[in-house]
Amino acid sequence: MGMPNHLVLVRHGQSEANIIQKLRKADPNYDAPAGFFDRHDSRVRLSPLGREQAAKTGEWLRSEFPNGFDRYYVSSLMRTRETAGRLALGGRWYIDDRWRERDWGEFGTLNHAQQVEQYVHSTKLKGQSMWYWCPPGGEALAGGVQSRFKDILGTLHREMDGKNVIAVTHGETMEVGRVVLERLLPEEWEVQERDENYKLANCMALDYSRLNPETGEQSNHLEWRRAICAWDESKSWQAGEWVHIPRQTYDDAQLLEMVEQYPNLL
Repeated sequence: MGMPNHLVLVRHGQSEANIIQKLRKADPNYDAPAGFFDRHDSRVRLSPLGREQAAKTGEWLRSEFPNGFDRYYVSSLMRTRETAGRLALGGRWYIDDRWRERDWGEFGTLNHAQQVEQYVHSTKLKGQSMWYWCPPGGEALAGGVQSRFKDILGTLHREMDGKNVIAVTHGETMEVGRVVLERLLPEEWEVQERDENYKLANCMALDYSRLNPETGEQSNHLEWRRAICAWDESKSWQAGEWVHIPRQTYDDAQLLEMVEQYPNLL
């Protein structure tokens, strides 16, 4: 048993909620359209731009994988289902709730000013560590989403050795996938999460591979990654080139050097 040769993770196209979130971030007093918060997040649709992004991404995927995929996964949320359908890959999709977005609980229905006002302590914890923080009534990336992602990897390891797999999912689910597959330390991920060079654009594809892109030799692990934004190549990471994922270990001195950035309080 082993991992797929290619595991392609695709973020959904721009959704109507993405538009509202940007407007609320720019103007804390912005009022969402009537009825917006009466519809559950799982039923949010794509915007016109999101539909275009999905079509462009589908063109790229059909070009890169002309024989298609051996398994097609899509999150249970409507914006991912719509994205998957508009990729037009001609596959048979498994709707799998493990690929769903992180649950933001009550926190996700509030603008920033309301979050700070109503959840002072939770907002402080969020500022201390985005990785370990859990939204009130919601789900932490560490533990919650991470457990779901590792469960998915278990399925792939048992069933998809040497195959090609695609999953249409969500930004924060893909961020957790990066931590797991790229073996990022939580603090490394938090630095990259704030870096515009690592922004996960809508409909961006992260392609993880066991195959050496130069020699074609198969590794035991998913050792290479490329990040492609087909609808705007300027948003691709490292110009869309393959990068190697090291399997990092640390000696005693390196471990102690890491902790020294946090002075003792007693």
